[in-house]
Amino acid sequence: LYKISEQSTRLLNQTRTKVAEYIGAGADEVIFTKNATEAINLVANGVRELIGDGKILISLDSHHSNILPFTERYGERVLICEDVVTEYMKLKSVGEQSTDVKIVALTGLSNVTGNEQIETVQKLRKVGFNGLILLDAAQLIAHRKINLEMLDVDFLAFSGHKIGAPMGIGVLYMRRELMEKVKPLNYGGEMVDAVEIAENSRGAANKTSDSVIVRADYAFGPQKFEGGTIDMGGVVGLLQAISFWNKNNKGEELFAETRKLTEYAVEKLSAISDLELFYGKNGIILFNIKGVHPHDTAQILSNYGVMVRAGWHCAEPVLTKRKIGPAVRVSLMFYNTKSEINYLVSILGKIRKEMGL
Repeated sequence: LYKISEQSTRLLNQTRTKVAEYIGAGADEVIFTKNATEAINLVANGVRELIGDGKILISLDSHHSNILPFTERYGERVLICEDVVTEYMKLKSVGEQSTDVKIVALTGLSNVTGNEQIETVQKLRKVGFNGLILLDAAQLIAHRKINLEMLDVDFLAFSGHKIGAPMGIGVLYMRRELMEKVKPLNYGGEMVDAVEIAENSRGAANKTSDSVIVRADYAFGPQKFEGGTIDMGGVVGLLQAISFWNKNNKGEELFAETRKLTEYAVEKLSAISDLELFYGKNGIILFNIKGVHPHDTAQILSNYGVMVRAGWHCAEPVLTKRKIGPAVRVSLMFYNTKSEINYLVSILGKIRKEMGL
C-alpha cells in the first residue's frame, strides 16, 4: 500500500463510475478491456455454456470484429442476416426451432452504411426474443447517447478511442445477473480472490510425479474479467474523454453538428458527376470515383493532406452482398468544418484527371 497505488485505484474506480453514468449502467457492470474487439471476443468465448447448442444471429452490416469471434467458435450455428428480426420470425414460424436462437449480435451503427440498429433491439424484444443481445457500439458511441436503462441489451462493447481516449482501452457492459455465469477470456492476476493447491497422490503404481489440483475462487463483478494489469494510462484518458463529452454535449450538440456536416458533405459530393455515392449518414460517407481504384483515390487525397480510409473497412460481407466492393470512406466528426469538406470536394473533382482518365 502506497500513495501512488491508492491514487491509481481511486482513478480506476472513478473512471468505472463515470463510464457507467455515461451509458446508464451500474459501476459493477462496467468491464475494462483493450478495445471493442476484445470485449466481443470475451462475450463470444464466455457464453459457450449459456447458449449450449443454440444458434447465433448476426447482422450483415457488422464489423468483422462482431462476426469472426462467433464464426470461429461456433461455425455453422452462426447465421449472418440482412434482417435479424425477419430471420428470427422465420425460425419462430418453424416451431420448436425458435428457441434455438440463443444470442443476437448487432452493430449499433455500421461503419460503412451509417445505419443504426437501436430499433432492431426494440423490435426483437417486441416479437418475443428473450435470448441474449450483444450490441457492438464502437461506432455508435460517438454519434448517439446510450442509455442502458432504456435499451434492453445484455452486452454492449465500445473502444475508447472512438470518443477521444487513447487507443488500447475499451469497455464491455455486462448485465450483472450474467457475470457469475459468463466465463473470463483472460486468466491471471487480479481476477481471483483465492487460489488453492492440493497434492493428489497418483497411487503406488506411479510415484514419479504427482498430479496437482488447483482450485480458484474468482472475483465477482468486473474484476473477474480483468485478468492482468490494466492500462491505467488508457483508463485516465478515457476518464478525460468522458468528462469532455459530459461538458460539451449536454444537449447533444456535438451529435447534431456531425449530422449537419454529413448532410452538407453528401450534398456537395452528390454534385460530382464521376462520383458514386453509396452511403452518407451519421458521419459515415462511402463512395468511389468511377474508374478509379479506391486505394488510388485515397493516395491522391493523402498527397493533398486529406485523410480517408479505402478498402473493405473490415465489413466485407455487407459490401459484397450489396455489390459495392472496396470503397473510399470519409469519416466526419463535430470538429470538422465546411471548409475542409469544400477542400475535399475540390480535390475529388481532379482525381480522374490526375489518373489520366
